[in-house]
Amino acid sequence: MEGENLYIYYISGTGNARLCSQWMGEEAEKKGFRPVIQSIDSSAGIKFPETEEKAIIGFAYPTHGFNAAPMMLKFIAGFPRGNGNRFFLLNTRAGMKLNKIFLLGLSGLALYLPALMLIIKGYRFAGFRPVDMPSNWISLHPGLRQKVIESIIKRCEPITKLFISKILNGERVFRGLWGLPADLLISPISAGYYLGGRFFLAKTFYASDKCNNCGVCIKECPTESIILVNKRPYWKLTCESCMRCMNTCHRQAIETAHGMATLFMILILSTNSLVYITLSQWLGILPEVWWWKGITQLIGIGIMIVMSAVLYYIMHLAAGFKIFNLLLRVTSFTSLPFWRRYSYLLKKKN
Repeated sequence: MEGENLYIYYISGTGNARLCSQWMGEEAEKKGFRPVIQSIDSSAGIKFPETEEKAIIGFAYPTHGFNAAPMMLKFIAGFPRGNGNRFFLLNTRAGMKLNKIFLLGLSGLALYLPALMLIIKGYRFAGFRPVDMPSNWISLHPGLRQKVIESIIKRCEPITKLFISKILNGERVFRGLWGLPADLLISPISAGYYLGGRFFLAKTFYASDKCNNCGVCIKECPTESIILVNKRPYWKLTCESCMRCMNTCHRQAIETAHGMATLFMILILSTNSLVYITLSQWLGILPEVWWWKGITQLIGIGIMIVMSAVLYYIMHLAAGFKIFNLLLRVTSFTSLPFWRRYSYLLKKKN
């Protein structure tokens, strides 16, 4: 609307949210706006609206574990308090395609939690919606074929531009509410992922013997979660599984240790069960008591985080031996010849 400036803040692992931000910027320019589009990879140099500035503020980010990317939630939590300016949210999520049918992803809390945070901070809701960009979760499935990626992107561009056009025209967009029933059903998964699941997933990446220590993964990591330990890349608990490292590696040396991750989970679950039963007997509390279940679940999350870190460090040291590195590779789906990476948008990075 007249007199308002437009700010868009985004975080993008492999380019989906970045491309959506570019589309929104292009549409805004057609309407006479001069959008300020900024990546939050680094807090240095980020420009915020002035205290009394009239602005529309947007946030674009991927969906992680049916929630907003933790890095974006942290950014919004530290965002300056509002003066009534309008805000909008756009989350990218795992779009797929079956023959000619486009399959939609799920948002969970990815839109509702950030919206609530911004309203509490004093901003006015303008709209939110998901955009089903190509799925990039290479740990779960091979990268989509380029033809499929291009068709999904072609579908998403007009959807994104129509969304920002309505926002800039002063309309309110509630498209994010369309999946509310399903989002509420999976909200416990969102909470579980944020409290513990993301820390376990952070410890599933490793560098195979194809790694030549070029340092690209360390340089590109948006959360600075990859360091060198024993002269090989090592993933810290702060990793958010954005998939940028796996998809930018020129040698496809970064893998997901599916076999080891399965073994880790068995050990963690077994330990949790043992602790649960032992504590219940020692304290004389019936395992069925609801509040005791809640406490032991929190204890279990703590055990999972600690054990994931310890077991991963042991795995990392063992991977220095060729025989163990070979074992990791043969039990990893991502090492299979047909397991494509999602590098289409990364190659087009401006």
